[in-house]
Amino acid sequence: MPALKGLGHAGQDALALKQLNALNLDWYYAWRSRPTVDHPGFVPMVRDPRKLLQESAVKYVTESLPVTGADCLLGFNEPDLKGQANMTTGRAVELWPQLEATGLRLGAPATIKPDAWWIGEFMRKAKNKGLQIDFMPVHIYGWPDADDFLRKLERTHDKYKLPIWVTEYAVADWKATATVKNRYSRSQVNEFMEATVKGMHDLGFVERFAWKTRKPGDIAMGSSTLFHTDGSLTSTGKLYATL
Repeated sequence: MPALKGLGHAGQDALALKQLNALNLDWYYAWRSRPTVDHPGFVPMVRDPRKLLQESAVKYVTESLPVTGADCLLGFNEPDLKGQANMTTGRAVELWPQLEATGLRLGAPATIKPDAWWIGEFMRKAKNKGLQIDFMPVHIYGWPDADDFLRKLERTHDKYKLPIWVTEYAVADWKATATVKNRYSRSQVNEFMEATVKGMHDLGFVERFAWKTRKPGDIAMGSSTLFHTDGSLTSTGKLYATL
């Protein structure tokens, strides 16, 4: 089965729904446990320990199932980053059975890069505990080199022997600043997008992928944005809609 095209989008208004509809998506997620707009293919996420313990994320996931029809659940988001889930591997392992209780297919925590030390340690502990991990979500940002991108996916699959979900990826220039221009052009981004989507379809182990967009004019990822300030599609967004 070909990899399914998706998007991470946290918007909750009519514009958000219009943007999702414009991209011809198979699925979407919003870093949340329940849908933000009435769009098919929603995949819930338990973003961090606070959402799990203080905001009843698992309860919202299960209560929403009659509406969403979801059969998969995304685990903690970037636990190795202070501004995101920000947790130890031990804490993640301790809390994981609460995610297992949903009865859904479970995606491992998505770290800031596929070969981060955190995910290797978590997966070792999870295996020792006999925890359920059904697929590997990954985040990849960087230069517009499709071959390098696909090799990272192959290495991750070779290491963990699990299906891959690319839940965040885009071209990003982390050296760009307010005075130093982004090195990567829109045409480079579009060529990269087209090549990586084709490559993921050819790799039999990639189940889903989702481009990551930011606001227009973003310093690091401005050339990767899918939407103009008025919400209409950029050339990258138009391309993504066709893939």
